[in-house]
Amino acid sequence: MATENSCYVFGVQAIRRHVIVTTVPRACAGLSRAQVNAAVGRAIKEAVGSHPKAVARHLAYLDRAYLAHLISTVPAPTAAPTVPPAVAAPARSSGDLPLALAALGAWLVTAAAGSYLLLGWLAVSGRRLRALRVRATGLTRGFVVGHFGLALTGLGIWIGFLGTGTVALAWVSVGLVVLIAGLGMGVLGADLPEPEARRRGRLPVTVIALHGALATTTILLALLAAIGAG
Repeated sequence: MATENSCYVFGVQAIRRHVIVTTVPRACAGLSRAQVNAAVGRAIKEAVGSHPKAVARHLAYLDRAYLAHLISTVPAPTAAPTVPPAVAAPARSSGDLPLALAALGAWLVTAAAGSYLLLGWLAVSGRRLRALRVRATGLTRGFVVGHFGLALTGLGIWIGFLGTGTVALAWVSVGLVVLIAGLGMGVLGADLPEPEARRRGRLPVTVIALHGALATTTILLALLAAIGAG
């Protein structure tokens, strides 16, 4: 006999196996709408596990698709069906989430390295030391700060993608991060430290190289995550 607990167990298994339920399963047959909804809610919560609020909301949004038929259909109070529940082909899984989180982590570390470089550049520019001044290549304070601000904007959009699961936001972020990288190359070309200037306190080449490598990693991870999100 179907119970709310048996329906809950079935829901957890369906989510973890990444299949979409298209008929009322035997484990849920005969239950009321309230009982089925309660079982589905417990199953989604169990499958999501313990995550930050934004991540948990994103996972629940994805996992809900597997049990949508149970949520929208009122089971008839009749005997359980004699045939096993039919399932469709696996839907898009939440496997792209690790990539999206990895991209977020890389983006945050890249932004931290960029913040360090920005603060150093502003300090150098403010002191106007002859050995550390920006060379006459058209680089301006607004250009550097603009690069950093655009990077933060892209990061905010990526966090919005994680919180809502909106694929369009992922692709907007990918486009922005490529543009940001292009601006960063412009900054690097205009203010690349020279050996003598570096010995006299210019921004360290090691941090600049690390910032560039992290930016490249962020682009790759964000692109793969966007593709995986559909």
